[in-house]
Amino acid sequence: MLLRRILRVIAIIALVLIVLLGVAWLGFRIPAPRYPEVEAPGASGRLPLPADLPAPVMRYVRAVFGDSLPQVGSAIAVGRATISMNGLVMPVRFRIYYDAQRGYYHDMQATWFTLPILSVNERYLDGVSTIDIPIIGYSNDDPKTNAAARQGFWSEMLAWVPAIVFADPRIMWEAIDENSARMILPDADQTENFTITFDPETGLMSTLTTLRYQGAESTERTLWQNQITEWSELNGIRVPVRSSTQWADAAPWAQWEIEQVALNAAVTERMEHFGS
Repeated sequence: MLLRRILRVIAIIALVLIVLLGVAWLGFRIPAPRYPEVEAPGASGRLPLPADLPAPVMRYVRAVFGDSLPQVGSAIAVGRATISMNGLVMPVRFRIYYDAQRGYYHDMQATWFTLPILSVNERYLDGVSTIDIPIIGYSNDDPKTNAAARQGFWSEMLAWVPAIVFADPRIMWEAIDENSARMILPDADQTENFTITFDPETGLMSTLTTLRYQGAESTERTLWQNQITEWSELNGIRVPVRSSTQWADAAPWAQWEIEQVALNAAVTERMEHFGS
């Protein structure tokens, strides 16, 4: 009789745990709510296209912008994502602030049943990276993290605010073949430069790869791959609205969805104040 009661209690506890785990799992399957749209003035004028771009790069610039570049000094990219942190897959909403001359600020919220449960703050400002991620930890001005953040800055702008990249004379390009090119970053190790591929039919960017440090403890750089899966038009400009990011041959750890790119938005206050 006693054994039967013990087994019954164990069964009830197991059932409760299964239900709780199911509820927890369900909460992370519900997408994060959208952020409100950002008000911004948009492009402040037009600039001529660079004259010395390799053929596949020039074809890409013309496919996105036409015959001239919008004049952009800052931007905010707004969207949602699914991100895996230490094996836990969470819905995320984000606002990423870009200053063309100084860096970026990643302002992200992971949600559960649409409620914010975790804030991620990551800043790259004047060459210094500061990261505060509750599950992963805090880092400030680590050389490897600074290098990785520099790569992140240029790769994100190339994807979501490319007018800033093509207006910057410090960025150099080298042709690889008719559908790919190398993007050479300022003040970077040559292994940190990007290899870009372009769709042979549309001319639009397809992939971006490089070697990048995964963290401050990394002893060597790892292949970092970004795949664009969908393009659409935002603010009258073509933008890769869906993309994924992965390390080497592992499954993608992030799936990105861009919902707005606010050109020349106010970013100074967010850039200079770190934290939620």
